Amino acid sequence: MRHRFIVADSRKCIGCLSCELACAAANAGISFEEAYTTKRPLFSRNRVVKIEGKTAPLQCMHCEDAPCVSVCPHGVIETTGDTVRLNEEACVGCGTCVLVCPYGALALNPQKGRLIAQKCNLCFHLSTGPSCVQVCTTDAIRVADYDTFETLQADKG
Repeated sequence: MRHRFIVADSRKCIGCLSCELACAAANAGISFEEAYTTKRPLFSRNRVVKIEGKTAPLQCMHCEDAPCVSVCPHGVIETTGDTVRLNEEACVGCGTCVLVCPYGALALNPQKGRLIAQKCNLCFHLSTGPSCVQVCTTDAIRVADYDTFETLQADKG
């Protein structure tokens, strides 16, 4: 079974940041609409980047040989089935995973009075799937696995 992750099409992304807000809201346990007015700090597990005039969300690629898994000194990041999961409750915030991520997709964020590592979790807790995919008005992002991704890359070439 190949790992799943979010794949973005920079030709369709308009940089609206809805995916960031949806991610932050879903992981805070509030609605997308409520995220506009809440006073609580929100932390997205993805971020939209702009390079050479193109925009797309950057998030965990759930690497099949994830360096963050092998380097975590506390064993709180593990490969489970077709994804890489981070146990935020057990994270001590040492930041080694942040340093080795080849995509820059992990971040240390303040939670409950301490820093913890956070990354895309594909909205495991939602039966509807990733919130970022649900709110993308241009269909620029979707869930794929590495087989699908390799096919998409070959079609571009």
